Amino acid sequence: MKKIYKIITLIMIILILLFCMNTRVSAIGEIIEDGQSFLGAADPGTVNVSIGAIEGASGYLYNILLSAGIVIAVIIATVLGVQFMLSEAEGQAKVKEMLIPYIIGCIVVFGGFGIWKLALELGKNIEGTIQTSSMSNQYYIVSMKK
Repeated sequence: MKKIYKIITLIMIILILLFCMNTRVSAIGEIIEDGQSFLGAADPGTVNVSIGAIEGASGYLYNILLSAGIVIAVIIATVLGVQFMLSEAEGQAKVKEMLIPYIIGCIVVFGGFGIWKLALELGKNIEGTIQTSSMSNQYYIVSMKK
């Protein structure tokens, strides 16, 4: 069984590496600008997408979903704890069996939120790096022309 898990993990790592090598990294600002130029081509001047509004909406949605996940996890943990304290040996064994899916669910939910936050922060850092490097390249090009 462990050998199958190792093979599946190795295949997934290889697939991730293959897909990552063929993709282009885009900062959120570039994606928004491309969207604005596409939408603005049909009717110039009417489309106004602000990056701050999108970041605010994403942060608001993140906070709501994270809070809901925390509340649900605490409620389920409380129910399992009360069942464990009030039940006999058989009931306690059932509660212990239910803890494994609960812990896996918590790892998936909070890991997903961690990945979401990590992706947003990395996107901001990459965007800042791209803008800084493009601005410094423009400066050198301009200074070389003088």
